[in-house]
Formats: sequence, structure tokens, C-alpha cells
Amino acid sequence: MYTRKMFRLVPLVVFFAHFASGQQKYTVAVPATSNIFAAGQSVAFSGELPPVVSFAAGSVKAVTIGAIGKVTLGGGEPYSGPAGIPFPGGTDLSSIDGISGIIALNSGFFLTGVFLDDSTPAGSGPPILNFTDAEYFLILCPRLFQTFYVGNGFTADLHKVFFVPEGATRLFLGISDGCVLSGSAPGCYNDNVGTFYAEVTLHPVHKEPSSN
Repeated sequence: MYTRKMFRLVPLVVFFAHFASGQQKYTVAVPATSNIFAAGQSVAFSGELPPVVSFAAGSVKAVTIGAIGKVTLGGGEPYSGPAGIPFPGGTDLSSIDGISGIIALNSGFFLTGVFLDDSTPAGSGPPILNFTDAEYFLILCPRLFQTFYVGNGFTADLHKVFFVPEGATRLFLGISDGCVLSGSAPGCYNDNVGTFYAEVTLHPVHKEPSSN
């Protein structure tokens, strides 16, 4: 887990200065029914398949995201922006179909992401990340198939930087939901309402020119 206290502003400034050229930007609509745990599957077990941004393996160093919009996870529940809202019990969802669960015991309804390679997820998945009191990070290095908190993509007025794991070819964006948001398996997406809109920026790997 990576928290804000572990990083300084200077490395981020250097990062953006070095990778400013060759960026690719995509605007992605993320309906509230987008099941992040169905990423990479042909059919969603609940809700719908999450939207995806694809890229060649080894071509993208990192991703930054800016998100707006509002969703609600069921009739009578409050609406939330992509950063999430305080919610009794927070979020504590188990892994399923090769995609890790996610924990954020202070909040729910937030935008999440996961990096995949070209394979179909299966098995138990990687370790679950815990974002309780740790959502204000600046840099995150998730593994393949490891669900992570995106929120609105910012900490204060600074972009969060998500480094792309080796072998990744796809970034999925979606919602973390369960019939019981804390302490259950993912599911119960079909009654969700609303949409997040994310601007996804791919920062390419820049190779040094050959001396030959």
C-alpha cells in the first residue's frame, strides 16, 4: 500500500516533464452497473462488463485519470462522486474470478480500476489492497488483476500516478459493489444508477535513442 507520506512532489514533476510527449487521452463513460470484477470476462455475472482502454504490452509507463459524475448503488441510497462517500461499514469485498477484492472501510461508491494482460482472469487473484485511511496516495504500483482505488484521480490538486504492471495490455474502470458492501462477494449491480466520466491519459515508455 502506498500513502501520500511516502512520496515527494519532485519525482512527480520529473515524471511529467520526461513523459509529456506522446501522451494518448481517452474519455471513458463508466456506468454505475460496470462490474469491475467482471473485467476480462465475456459475460458479467452481475451488471455489465466494465469499459476498457487497451494498449500494447510494454508501451505505457503509467496512467493518470481525472473523473467526474455521480452514481448510486441502489434505490434509496445516496449519490456519490468518483471519490466515494462515507458509508456505514465501508467497502470490504472478496476476490472473485481471478480479480482481487478491495477494502476501504471508511467509504463506498468510488471509481475503481484494474490492469489485465491478454488472458482471461481465473483463480484466487492477487492479494487484496486495503485503502482504509490510505486513499490520499500520489503513486500506486498495482499488480495485474489487483483491484485499486481510483477515486477522482487526484490527491489535493495533484494527479495520482498509476504505474502499469509488466505485461499489462488493458485498463478497466468500474464500480466495486456487493449485495452487502462490507463483508461479502461482489454483486447486486443491476439496480445501480448514474455514470462516471473519466479522462484517461496514457504516458508512454520513452526509449533512449540508439548510439549505433
